[in-house]
Amino acid sequence: MSYSPAVRKKRRRRLLATLALVGSFLGIAYGVTRAQSDQELGRAYLDRAFAVATTASDVSERLTELVTDVESLNRATLLERLESMEADVEEMVALLDDAEPPGSMLEASLFLRIAATSWRSGISDARQGILALSSNPLDEQGVQSLTRGLTDLRVGDRAYSGFRGALGDVDTTLQGGPLPSVAFVPTADDSLFDPRDLARRMFVAGTITPVNDLAVADLKLEPGAVGESGGLPVLAVTADQKAEVTVTNRGNVPATGIVVRLSLLSNQGGLYQAEQEVPSLDPGTGVSLVYSDLPVVKGDTYQLTVSLPAGDDEEDNDLVTFRFLVNPDG
Repeated sequence: MSYSPAVRKKRRRRLLATLALVGSFLGIAYGVTRAQSDQELGRAYLDRAFAVATTASDVSERLTELVTDVESLNRATLLERLESMEADVEEMVALLDDAEPPGSMLEASLFLRIAATSWRSGISDARQGILALSSNPLDEQGVQSLTRGLTDLRVGDRAYSGFRGALGDVDTTLQGGPLPSVAFVPTADDSLFDPRDLARRMFVAGTITPVNDLAVADLKLEPGAVGESGGLPVLAVTADQKAEVTVTNRGNVPATGIVVRLSLLSNQGGLYQAEQEVPSLDPGTGVSLVYSDLPVVKGDTYQLTVSLPAGDDEEDNDLVTFRFLVNPDG
């Protein structure tokens, strides 16, 4: 037996109505899920963007402070601040490497990526230029490097303005409030960033120009003098005469490969020479070296000389000479 046409039509209408209802529910569920997904994606992206903007604002303020107060800095502080800023902008760019914006923020995300990469290249070139000009205020390559860096920083500033404009009225309350303003090269302080003027100011300060100054700071003999004869210190006879030499770095730049030479010349014509190498010595630090088993003979007079490589800014402290007599009575 078969259903009548009227019954079959009724069943079809019921089936179509059911399918339409199910489809409507599925569409609503998909829309809600999609909206929630976009919302979560947007929130995650804004977290990254807010962290980037906060870091950029902090670094830009530190750069302006450095340029404004450069005369009060020493070279070590200048290097430390420049390296710190370069490291921070590198981390800032890394935050955006795998950041995925929702479709509604795609345009804004492109502006922010341009800003971050421009700031990174700008800080890198600016650092190289400042260091070159701090060593030589007439360094044209330093001027060009700093000029390139400032250009990239300004490009980043403009791109960041585009980012904020493209976001429009997006709520960033959950991220900590409104996005901070960022200006690596503030228009009001633009003259402070002039490469040649900045070079002049660093040179006049006198504390930033690199100074290479290694010194023989101290020389001690062990055993030491036990008396005096004819104006010369008298050392006791010993099987192990030692000399302790202290070398310091009185400059403001690190020194490497420091060869410390010792020579011992007797009045009988005997010559003993030895050397030790100090791999590196940071500014303001020192190291002590011990030269053991110096060949001394009872009754002879000696001239002990300790010297450093020539060519630094203060050669007067690169050499120390000490004359002594070994006790002729033992």
